[in-house]
Amino acid sequence: MVDAFSLHGKTVLITGGASGLGLAMAKCCAYAGARVVIIGTRSEDALAKACDEIGKEAFYERFDITNLGQMEEFVKKLLSKFGTIDILVNNAGVHCKKPFEQVQDDDLARILDVHLRGAFALTRTLVPHFKAKHSGNIIFISSMSAFLEMTQVTAYASAKAAILGLMRSLSGELAEYGIRVNAIVPGFIDTPMFRKVVEADPARQKKILDHTPMKRFGLSEDVGWACVYLASNASAFVTGVSLPVDGGCKDGF
Repeated sequence: MVDAFSLHGKTVLITGGASGLGLAMAKCCAYAGARVVIIGTRSEDALAKACDEIGKEAFYERFDITNLGQMEEFVKKLLSKFGTIDILVNNAGVHCKKPFEQVQDDDLARILDVHLRGAFALTRTLVPHFKAKHSGNIIFISSMSAFLEMTQVTAYASAKAAILGLMRSLSGELAEYGIRVNAIVPGFIDTPMFRKVVEADPARQKKILDHTPMKRFGLSEDVGWACVYLASNASAFVTGVSLPVDGGCKDGF
């Protein structure tokens, strides 16, 4: 029972792990004892700096998950280098804040390519590895925009809602192989991406806080510890769950 939340001996792969929620989840998983591999498109220096922050058992691979044609070779490289992947966290994301009529086809394609198609392809490529060892843990990162009537984020909300559908379907399909599939649904978390969206919109900030019972924005580590819970044996009988980390705003909004 003491070690239920431990990730010692586990290898966690986190997309978009060099900043924001991805970096926070990487740090928390490392603190829980995991070896952490982050994937990102940032510069080598930025990825290396993130690994320094995460700890000595942190590694990085520079890869764009929208490069679907190279996905199988990339996963082969990962498994050859690290031996195994135990936990996959599909976190990589980009944002698009525009009124609906201004969202172009290219905007929608860019959002779906990262949030949905890239995550879908990476997960599909790793599943045979999980099946072969009859063990695996897949965590998707969704958003409150999948639940709430939020404005000017239609492309982003569409992708994040699709992720929840993918998660639920996979959880049923993969459970018999010892593979758990869940999603974290962050509320309004104080990250660089969030600040970029709301810093010039005080009215939006006030609306968010007025409808969040805990009356604050979340911290990135709030999502990090939720990730540790879902990645660990503490949640061994949990699959197909969308876990809000939102200070109550899903119901208070």
